[in-house]
Amino acid sequence: MLQNIRDNAQGVIAKVIVGLIVMTFAFFGIESIVGGLSGEPEVASVNGEPITKSQFERKFERNRLQAIASMGENYDPSKIDENKLRKTTLDEFITREVQLQAAREAGFAVSDATINNFITQWPMAQKDGKYDNNQFMEALRRIGMRPMEFRKELSDELLVGQLQSGIAQTSFVIGEELNELLRMERQTRSFSYYRLNAEDVAKDIEISDAEAEEYYNSNKDEFILPERIIVNYIELTRDVLVNRAEVSDDEISKRYEDEKKEFHPSEQRRASHILIETSDDVSDEQALAKAQEVEQKLKDGGDFAALAKEFSSDLGSANDGGDLGYAQKGAFVKPFEEKLFSMNVGDVSEPVKTEYGYHIIKLNDVKAVEMPSLEESKDRIVKELQEQKADSLFVEINAKLKDITYTADDLAGPAEELGLTVQTSEPFSREGGQGIFSGPQVIQEAFSADVIEDGHNSQVIDLGKEGSLVLRKKELLPSVPQQFAEVKEAIKQKLAVQKAKDSLAAKSEEMVAQLKSGDLAPVSKGADGEQTGWVELNDARRSQAGAADISRLAFKLPKPAEGKPVIEKFETNFGYAVIVLNEVKDNTEDLSEAEQKTYRTFMASRNGQREYNDYNEKVQDTAEIERL
Repeated sequence: MLQNIRDNAQGVIAKVIVGLIVMTFAFFGIESIVGGLSGEPEVASVNGEPITKSQFERKFERNRLQAIASMGENYDPSKIDENKLRKTTLDEFITREVQLQAAREAGFAVSDATINNFITQWPMAQKDGKYDNNQFMEALRRIGMRPMEFRKELSDELLVGQLQSGIAQTSFVIGEELNELLRMERQTRSFSYYRLNAEDVAKDIEISDAEAEEYYNSNKDEFILPERIIVNYIELTRDVLVNRAEVSDDEISKRYEDEKKEFHPSEQRRASHILIETSDDVSDEQALAKAQEVEQKLKDGGDFAALAKEFSSDLGSANDGGDLGYAQKGAFVKPFEEKLFSMNVGDVSEPVKTEYGYHIIKLNDVKAVEMPSLEESKDRIVKELQEQKADSLFVEINAKLKDITYTADDLAGPAEELGLTVQTSEPFSREGGQGIFSGPQVIQEAFSADVIEDGHNSQVIDLGKEGSLVLRKKELLPSVPQQFAEVKEAIKQKLAVQKAKDSLAAKSEEMVAQLKSGDLAPVSKGADGEQTGWVELNDARRSQAGAADISRLAFKLPKPAEGKPVIEKFETNFGYAVIVLNEVKDNTEDLSEAEQKTYRTFMASRNGQREYNDYNEKVQDTAEIERL
């Protein structure tokens, strides 16, 4: 029936039918049309309840696309272990099914009215402050879900949430627990660390072709090129539509006159400054004293530009003699601006205090800002008007694109009708390709049954600010082994990093042995005050900015005895780290009642989560689980 509708859909009647189906799916689920499915292959069962293969595959595909999206620009398909991901997905499915059954047995339930209310209030489904079904469907397309899947997952999430809250919110905290939390939460540690980076060492390691080929022959399963697809596609972008937007002389004149009414004459001032910055190492008093010293040098005839180069902490302007260029009001912090706009050309100020430190300001020039002429403004106004019209054109043409590609037998006709171009992609796999073909939505559509099996045009895919896209299969390329020549360099890099890491393991052992023997000289600063490869952190917290990974390792070490540091090495994702822990401080400062209340709430929540986890573990252990 649905195939017949698609093949023959035309005009208003077909749209009404499809609209009714979509609304039914969105608010009542697919069961309202076809009822429950039966006879499907199963991948597991929980207490006799089946988990079907189709359910599992949809969940697996979403998890895979999420893994791809989480990598961002650093996307590397070799880092996705599909066998491991399948196991993780099935474990997640089984865990959730056990939780759902436990929630139902405990008497929790979620009504259809609750689901419907959530959907109508969901911000992603709102348009102009009201629920809009088209907006709802667009939101689902962006996250790669069907309406009935969304309703089911929402219902499951709310049901398990009720069970979790029912257990977690009954937890409480005693005084000793609170004191222990505060001790751990507010603890600081002073330590030095040394990073041994494997990639840096790998640059100097040569791997022969024979070594690489031996690895290739022993690990051929790593080098299977997955199934790939080549698609034809139409891409609709706002940039393309800018050039289509026609702007009349009357529109340009009207925009200019509107701007003219809003324009207020002003002035720009060109200033230079010398900044003496305050910091953890430079107190306010020290900064002021230094600024006054520079001020005296200026009074004694010193050159402002030369003194700025010598003393200014503002590296961005110091090399230009402190020059900040022309600026209007609003460009600087208030104390700086108030002083600058009270000066006459050639004046040099006394030290002016701001949040950055102390500034000595010189006013170099003042010029009036006049309304540019129509001729001077024309190109800018035309561009702005074209961009505004392109937004409206995009909405209009995008709607037509959705309409005419839905039933078209190819992309050539729709492209010609809309003045667009059919393009062809490079081959890409389910792990993604380059550019727009790296996005999870595009990948999901390209490998959907509708496209690769039935040969239809895809849905129009929303690319956000980039525009929209509709694609159609051109060729499906089967999975094939990669040849050694294709992967040789990647193998060499991998083997070089592994050899580097092996060598760093030995080096880190030597460093630890040397340090434990009492030779702490490598940790100290050099004669010039610079670090000799080591980095020193004092009073660092667990998530120390700039070195959170190292701090977490330092907080795993035991508290050092008086005058005797704890020294240890750790294997890391970059290689190895050697840490010398010198001191641990427990903050015992008393808290206010409000602070105690905040910590009690946090800790009760954490304890409640632990109690829920214990309960969840118990029901998992007692469930009858069968993996098929």
